Formats: sequence, C-alpha cells, structure tokens
Amino acid sequence: MTKNIVVIGAGFAGVYATKQLAKRFKSNSDVQITLIDRHSYFTYLTRLHEVATERVDPSSIQYDLQRIFHKQKNVQLVTDNVTSVDKDKKIVNGEHGTYPFDSLLISMGGEPNDFGTPGVKENGFTLWSMEDALRLRAHIREIIGRGAVERDPDKRRAMLTIVVCGSGFTGAETIGELIDYKKVLARDYKLDPDEIHILLVEAAPTIINMLDRTNAAHAENYIKDHDVEVRPSSMITSVNPDSVDIKDQDSIPTNTLIWTAGVKTNHVADSFGIDAGRGGRLITNQYLQAKGFEDKSIYVAGDDSNATEQGAERAVPQTAQEAENEAVVSSANIAADIEGNHNYTEFHDKNMGFTVSFGARYGIAQVFGGKRVRGWLATIMKHGTNLLYFMRIHSGYFMMQYILQEFFRVDNNRTVLPGITARQGNALWSVPLRMFLGIVLMVDAFSYNAIIPVGFGLTAIEGIIGCLLFFGLFTWIASLALIVIFFMGIASWPHAWIVFAAIALMNGSGRSIGLDYWFVPWLQKTWGRSR
Repeated sequence: MTKNIVVIGAGFAGVYATKQLAKRFKSNSDVQITLIDRHSYFTYLTRLHEVATERVDPSSIQYDLQRIFHKQKNVQLVTDNVTSVDKDKKIVNGEHGTYPFDSLLISMGGEPNDFGTPGVKENGFTLWSMEDALRLRAHIREIIGRGAVERDPDKRRAMLTIVVCGSGFTGAETIGELIDYKKVLARDYKLDPDEIHILLVEAAPTIINMLDRTNAAHAENYIKDHDVEVRPSSMITSVNPDSVDIKDQDSIPTNTLIWTAGVKTNHVADSFGIDAGRGGRLITNQYLQAKGFEDKSIYVAGDDSNATEQGAERAVPQTAQEAENEAVVSSANIAADIEGNHNYTEFHDKNMGFTVSFGARYGIAQVFGGKRVRGWLATIMKHGTNLLYFMRIHSGYFMMQYILQEFFRVDNNRTVLPGITARQGNALWSVPLRMFLGIVLMVDAFSYNAIIPVGFGLTAIEGIIGCLLFFGLFTWIASLALIVIFFMGIASWPHAWIVFAAIALMNGSGRSIGLDYWFVPWLQKTWGRSR
C-alpha cells in the first residue's frame, strides 16, 4: 500500500526536507512525496533586499521547483494554496484539491509581524516575499524620481528620506544595500547622494543585537560612516502616508518606511489548531512533532516551528541555517514513522555562526567558537553559505546561476569583486590572452627574429606595446597599434594570429584586472570636464 508524505511549503526547510526524503525512499516505490506551495518556484528569501534595491533581477532569486526536483521521480509538485489541515482524517485541504497524508511536514514560512502598529499595513513596506520586494523596488524608483524634481523643500526631503524599522538580519542587510543603492539613484536622477537620507530606527537601546557588542559596534560605525542616521530607543507608534511617528520624539517626514521589525508564523499555519508559542510559532517536542499530535505524524520546521533544544529556555532563531537543521531532523523522523521503527532523532541547535552583509563588499561574520571576521572576507563567507545550500539540495545548475548572477551579471559594479568580474560584456576571460600576448611581445622585442624587424627601428615599440598589454594600460590603443603595424606590412603573415588576438583585446580587457580599471574612468571624467 502506498504511503504518502506531504510537505507544505517550498522554503529552505521544505525543499531540503523533500530532497532528504526523496533520497531516503529513492528505491521504495510505495512511498510518494508531495510538495505543495503557492508558487512553482523556491524563493531565496534572505536575498529579497537585493531585489528591492536593484542589485539583482527578480529571476535571480527564484528557482524553478521542477528543475530542482527533475531527478526525483518520487516527488510530486503541486501549486496550490493550503487552506486547512484535517488532523483526524489526515488530509491537507487546498483551494484546488485535497491531499491525504501518512506523515506531514508544515514548513509554510513566516510573515511580517507589525505588533499591531497602526498604519504599517496601509503605509509601510515589508520585505518578506517576492511581491513585497517588487513593490518596494518600484516605489523607491518612483518616489526618488518625484523627489528629484520637487520644488517644495519639505516635500522634497520627505520623498528623499528612507526609514528602515528594525535592525535584525533583514533590516541590517537592507541598510547595507541602500548605502550602495543611493549612489545609483543619485546618478540616475541627477541628485547629490547626500540628499538621499537613510535612517535606521530601532526600538531597543542597542542595534544589530544578533551580533556581539564588539561586532555590533563595528557594524554601527560602518553604517554611520556611510551617512546613515541611527536612532536606537525609538519606538514607532504609527506610520502615516508622509511621516512616521516616534514615541516621545518628533515625527520623521518620509514617504518610505521599510518595516523589518519582526516575524510571526504564517497566518494559515496559525489556524491549524496546534498550540503556539512566542510569535505564533507552533510548539513542537524534541523530535519536532507538533504538540498534541505526536501520534498523527505531524512535524513542523522552519519559521513556523518553535524548535527548542531540550533544556533550553528559548527557541532557536528563525534563520535559514536553523531551518536547514530542522529539515534534517524532521525528515529523518518522518522516515522513521514511514518505516515503522520510530527510531527518532532529537533536535539539537547546531548553529555554526552567521554572517551579515552590509552591501556588496562589507560583511561581518561570527563563526562558531567566538571567531570574528569582518570586511571583504566575511562577504565571501556569506556567498559561501548561500552556495552551500545549493550543494545540500544537489542543484549544480542553480549553484552556477548564483555565481553568474552575484559575480558577473551585476550592474553598477555592485559585487564583492567590483569591476573585475561585473561587466555585462565581460572582459575577464580575455585577461589571460592579454597577459600572454604582452609577455610574447616583450620577450620577442629582444629576440633575434623579432616580429617587428630591427631594421625598421620599431622593436622598442613592440616592447612598449607588450608592457602596456601585460599591465592593462591603454589596452585599446595598444591593441590598435598592433593591428596598424601588421597592416602596414611591418610584421609577417606567420604572425597574423596577433591581429585577431588584438581585436579580441579591444573589448576593454584592461579594465578587468588591469590599470585601465582606474585610468579609463579618470580619463573620461577629466576629459569630459576639460571639454
């Protein structure tokens, strides 16, 4: 008889757990796994701020579920909105069908918690779904564009002011992206970047409290050094269309309030009749079984779960890392139920540390054991943790897509390797050819049978051209000179390959790991001013 496993929610926990279960029952045709989500794709939620600030395209954080599971023949993908769970009959009800289960994993994710603050839903912007990110992205463009041409100074300042409420992971990383993004906006709308005012508002007396105080101080210094106004001990009491009210403080005139102050359980999961704890998170035992329904084989993982290590006072934080850990434990215990051995695995907090990125190039990492890493290396570590997830779900295709989208297909040099890799007509791959040709020309200049004969007195020019190409300075002019020399008949036909190499190097290869990266923009700026 076929046994059905149903997973609700294709987030970090749901996708990883489904992968684990599919692998476990790969050779068992009597076990069918159904993954239900309202979208046909997995959204990399921890990168929504990158979409909202135009660092990456929306498609960059959407990963097609059919491609992720195309090798798992025992996984059925269903696009549906789950409305309820009949725990006695063991049926999941959706808008378009019903799905019986022998074991169930609830991993529907969370949603923003506005704590009942008036005006947040009507006038604020949250950042918890692709729809949220696209709405905020369009709004920022529209309001900054309007502010750039507004003549009334008060209205102009409000339009050019962006307030972020909350300094947790989402809030801190959104602030970091806005630091980079305001330079792009200022350029596009002919503004002084200082006119775009960014504020971080936090109700607690300190900010970025997931970091230890040493790292938090470094983070605070970084954002302040980039002209972000920080306001701790500032509780928002209401959000209006053109202002934000702060308890015991003057209101902040703004048309843009980004609310990242908290997360709660998905409202649908909250209606399933399972006991809830702080933030509406569904209470589980040490095996991640839903409290009161242990005999129904119902498990909870991800943001919905109030996962607590036995003996701990508080549940683990709602992070992608914890969701992955919960996916491993819940999938192992579901397998134990299906196999009938009840050899359950206990949940243990395996937090190995975390990284927080403040824009494309600066990050802070706290590694398990108290190690602190800051700056460029921490940002590389952040990319490493993202890539690790794709390794865990065995998706080499999307791992490569991530690398391309974060390092190569990036506008405005907003990547950890600025200018070296982030060029749309990428010149990085021609760098080895440029350096090789430079070495060939420099060595050949001193050889007996030079490409450019000594009799013409141009051997020194060959050496100079080779030197320029090797170091990537005046690359376009040096390449053109080589072509001209050849067609003047000075070089011989056996060396015709050099012409085609020179043509290839005229794509701006000196601006990728070359001195032209700094020289050409300076020349364009200086020449433009002189003209």
